[in-house]
Amino acid sequence: MDNKNYNEEKRRYIRLKSVFPVEFLVLPLKEKGSVASYWRQGYTSNVSAGGICLETTDIDKKTLDAILQRSLFEIRFRLHLTRPMIPAKAEVAWIQKQEESGRLRFHIGLKFLEIEPRHLRRMLFQARWHQFSLKIVFSLAVLFLMGFFLSVFHNHQLRYENQKLISQMVDLGQKVTQDQQALEKINEEKMIVKEKIEQSPFDGRVDLSMLEKQYEGLLSQEKQIADRMNLFNRQKEGLQAKVLTKMYQWLKNHQSLSTGLIQSFEGDVNIVKDWAFTYDQALGVIVFLLFNDRKAASDILNFYQRILSSDFKGFSNGYYYDSGKVAEFTIHCGPNIWLGLAILQYIHQTRDLSYLPLAEKIADWIISLQEEDPQGGLKGGPGILWFATEHNLDAYAFFSMLEIATKQKKYTIAKEKIFSWLKRYAMVPHPQDYLAPPLNRGRGDSFIATDTFAWSLAAIGPGKLEETGMDPEQIMEFAREHCGVKVSFKRPSGILVEAEGFDFSKYSNIARGGIISPEWTSQMIVSYQMLGKYLEKRNAIKSGYYKQLANKYLDELSKLIIASPSPKGQGEGCLPYATMENADTGHGWLTPNGASTCSIAGTAYMIMAIKEFNPLMFPEKGTQ
Repeated sequence: MDNKNYNEEKRRYIRLKSVFPVEFLVLPLKEKGSVASYWRQGYTSNVSAGGICLETTDIDKKTLDAILQRSLFEIRFRLHLTRPMIPAKAEVAWIQKQEESGRLRFHIGLKFLEIEPRHLRRMLFQARWHQFSLKIVFSLAVLFLMGFFLSVFHNHQLRYENQKLISQMVDLGQKVTQDQQALEKINEEKMIVKEKIEQSPFDGRVDLSMLEKQYEGLLSQEKQIADRMNLFNRQKEGLQAKVLTKMYQWLKNHQSLSTGLIQSFEGDVNIVKDWAFTYDQALGVIVFLLFNDRKAASDILNFYQRILSSDFKGFSNGYYYDSGKVAEFTIHCGPNIWLGLAILQYIHQTRDLSYLPLAEKIADWIISLQEEDPQGGLKGGPGILWFATEHNLDAYAFFSMLEIATKQKKYTIAKEKIFSWLKRYAMVPHPQDYLAPPLNRGRGDSFIATDTFAWSLAAIGPGKLEETGMDPEQIMEFAREHCGVKVSFKRPSGILVEAEGFDFSKYSNIARGGIISPEWTSQMIVSYQMLGKYLEKRNAIKSGYYKQLANKYLDELSKLIIASPSPKGQGEGCLPYATMENADTGHGWLTPNGASTCSIAGTAYMIMAIKEFNPLMFPEKGTQ
C-alpha cells in the first residue's frame, strides 16, 4: 500500500501513548494450500472500531509473501493487564515496511472480520479511557510542576521578605542601643556641667554664661535623640508585632502533624536534631495560648494524654517529635512540672477541664517524691540525689496554681512544704554582702544560676519575697552585676553585632567567656517587668528604672533574632539557644551544635517577654 493510503488509514486510529502486546497467527491461503504459521509476537499502539495497526519484526520471507497475498490473521491482544485477551480475525488492509539498524520493521493494518461486539466495545472504551487518562496525567504533571515552581518562588519570596523584616528589626535595635548610649553620655556630661554651674559662685575663673550655653546645648541634643527614639519606638512596635507573628509561625511550622510535638532544635546536626523535649512542649503550649491557637496547644497535650499510663511515674525528658518514641529516658521533675503548668494555663484560658486529671496525675506523682524528703523538698527526679532550687520554685508555682484551680488542701500543704524548704536551703538574705548570691542553686550548692534569681520573683512574687526578708531588687541587681554580659554575635549574614544579655551563670567562673542565653535573658526581662509593676505605687522612679531595663534587654534580644535557615522554617523569625554553640552552660549540659540553630526555648521565652507574660502565675484579670 502506498504512503497516501497508509496515512489516510492511520488517521482513523486512536493513537495510544503506550504499546500493548499482540499475538498473531497467519492463516493458510486455502486456494493455494499454504501451511499455517506459528503464533508470533507483535504490539499495537493504534486501535479503531475497524481494526488495529500491528507492528512487528517477527516475519520471515515465506510469511511476508503470504501477507502480501492478503492472508487472513487470527489475533489476540490485550489492552489491560488485569483483563482477558481480546480474540479476533482480520484481513490485511495495508502493509508498510521500514529498515532500522539493519532490521525490517513492519506496520500492518488489519481490518476486523470477526470480533464479538462486547469485546469491540471494551477495546474502544479502554483505548479512549487510556488516551484520556494519559492526558489527565500529563495535565496533572504540568500543574504539579507549575505548582512546584510557584511554591519554590513563593518560598523564596517569603524567605526574602522574612529576612528583610528581621534585618530591619535588628538594625532598629542597634540604632536604639546607640541612642541609649548617647543619652547616657549626655546625662553624664549634664551632671558635670550642672555641678560646675553650682560651684561657679565660689570659683571666679568659671565663665557662667559659657556653662549655661553648654548645658542648653546638651538639653537640645537630648531632645533630638529623645524625639528620634520616640520615632524608633513607634517603628519598633509595628515591626515587633510582625516579627511576633513570624516567631509563632516558626513554632507552627515545626509541629508534627502526626504527634503534635514540636521539634526543639532546628539545625542541630547531632543527637538532639529530631528531639522534642517535654519542657519545650510546655513552652509551646503556652505560646500557642498567647496566640489563641487552642488546637495547636491541645495537639501537644493530646500526645501526653495518649501515652499516660495507669502506673504513671513521670514523662521522659524527651521524645522524637515525628514518631513520639522516647528519645531521652531520663525522668526529671522539672519538665513534668512545666507540663502541669502549661495544662493549668490552658484550663485558665479555655475553661476546658479535660486535661485537669492529667495535671493532677503529675501533681500527685510530684507529691510522692516530695514525701521522700523529711524537709519537704523536691529532688531532681526518681533515684536522683540532688535538689535544684529551680525545680522547687517551679513546684511552688505549680501547687499554687493547682490550689487556685481545684481548692484542694493537699496542694496547699505541698506548696507550704516547698516554700519552707526554699526558705531553709535556697533563699539566703545577705543585706550587707553583695558578693554572696541571694539564692543558692540547690541544697548545699551556692553555685550561681541566673534562672533561680529571675524565677524567684516570677514564682513567689516580689511582695512575698519581701515578707520573708528577701530583697527582690537586690536579687535582680545581683543577677545583672554577676551574670550580665556583652558579647559579639555573628549573625548568619556574617555581620557582627554587639548585644547585652544574661549568661547561664557567672561567666567569669567559666573559661569559655560570656554567652547570652535568650531563654534566661527573657526570664530576667519578665521579672524586671514584674518588679516595675510592683513598685509603681511605691516608687515611680525605681518602677520606671526597671521597666526601662526590661525594654533595654528586649531591644538587645532583637539583635539575636535570625531567619530560620531550614526549608521547613521558611525564613520565619526565631532565636538560637545561645550565642555560642557547643558551649558549657556551667550546669551540666552543652549548648546545641549548629551555626544557625533555632530553639523553642529561646523563641518561646522572647514571645512571653514581649507579651509581658509570666508563665508561673495566672495572668491578672484584664491582662490576657
